[in-house]
Amino acid sequence: MIRSTKFCTSQVGKIFILFLAEFFGTGMLLFGGCMAAIDGFDNSTTNISRGITFGMVVMMAFITFSATSGAIINPVVSLAAFIYGTLSFPLMLLYIVAQFAGALCGYGLLRAVTPWQYYQQALDYGGAHCVTVPHTSLSHGMAFAVELLLTGILVWTNCGVWDPRNKKDSDSVPLKFAFLIAGLSIAGGPITGASMNPARTLAPAVWNHYYDGLWIYFVGPTVGSILTATAYRYIFWQECKDIPCNCPQASVKQESHSLKI
Repeated sequence: MIRSTKFCTSQVGKIFILFLAEFFGTGMLLFGGCMAAIDGFDNSTTNISRGITFGMVVMMAFITFSATSGAIINPVVSLAAFIYGTLSFPLMLLYIVAQFAGALCGYGLLRAVTPWQYYQQALDYGGAHCVTVPHTSLSHGMAFAVELLLTGILVWTNCGVWDPRNKKDSDSVPLKFAFLIAGLSIAGGPITGASMNPARTLAPAVWNHYYDGLWIYFVGPTVGSILTATAYRYIFWQECKDIPCNCPQASVKQESHSLKI
């Protein structure tokens, strides 16, 4: 027990715990969210049911791991946190690696406990299970713009939560994010799949060997994250002078686990 405590309080131990939190949080997102997208077991999913479930899974991941790593579970939100000033560059890279690895393992675990016939059935109908692809009526430019804008809304909301002026309103953040993800997923699901998360898109694409339009879900969310996080950081953010808070300049100097919202 003493050795375990020493490891957990050491610098290496803290970094490892951060990695595990983002790894398991993103794995939870892919396992639970994509489970809700399976058309089988005498059940047919809908855009609304999938969107609501993804929102609920995000809420569960946030409640579980927000105290540890902030429960970012999205590479482009990790990038936004770096731009905003709440995450250092090395930790951003650590988070991104953990998120992609967690997504691949989470979806892989779902495949391991689900009959293969349901994945083959999705392929037979011209798609692949839980893979995000643009609607056939969209050009690549339109799909790129949709993912950019959806991700921009998501990142702006995160920046608002990170804003020290909103520190007193953090009690219901998990529920707010559940509704946010559900709303964006329901709105954008029929158009592009409403990924807003390269890790969420990459894992099903790799496991199903289905890569149509994959670049859209990397470039669009990344550009959206950079633009909106930069705009919020340098236009909307203000230093709080009247209330005690941890502003971005100070938070960079804090210990890595202080990203807790």
